[in-house]
Amino acid sequence: MASQYAVVQDALIRFSRSAQDRADRLRGIREALSSHSPGAHAFGKLPESEQTGQDYRERVDATLENLDVAAGQQDQIADFIARTARSYQEVEDHTVDHIRSLADRPGGTA
Repeated sequence: MASQYAVVQDALIRFSRSAQDRADRLRGIREALSSHSPGAHAFGKLPESEQTGQDYRERVDATLENLDVAAGQQDQIADFIARTARSYQEVEDHTVDHIRSLADRPGGTA
C-alpha cells in the first residue's frame, strides 16, 4: 500500500527544472516582443491609423504583462516543487536516522 504513495525525487526535481525552463522561455519571448516596435507610420497616415497603432501598442503591453505574470507563476511552481522535493528528502533522511538510532540501541532491531 505504501508503494502507491512513493515519491520519486528525481521526477519532482525534473518537474521543477522544467517549470524554471518555461519561465525562462516566457521571459525570452517577452524580451523579443518588447524589443520590436513598429515605426510611427507603420499603420499608415490616415486618421484611423493612429488609433490602430494605439490599439496595437495596448495589446502588446497587455501581452508583455501577461508574459511577466506567466513567467512569475512558473517561477513559483518551480520553487514550490523544489521545496516539496527537499521536504520529502528531509523526512526520508529523518526517518532513516531514527530507524538507525533504534537499531543501534542495545537489543534494538530494525
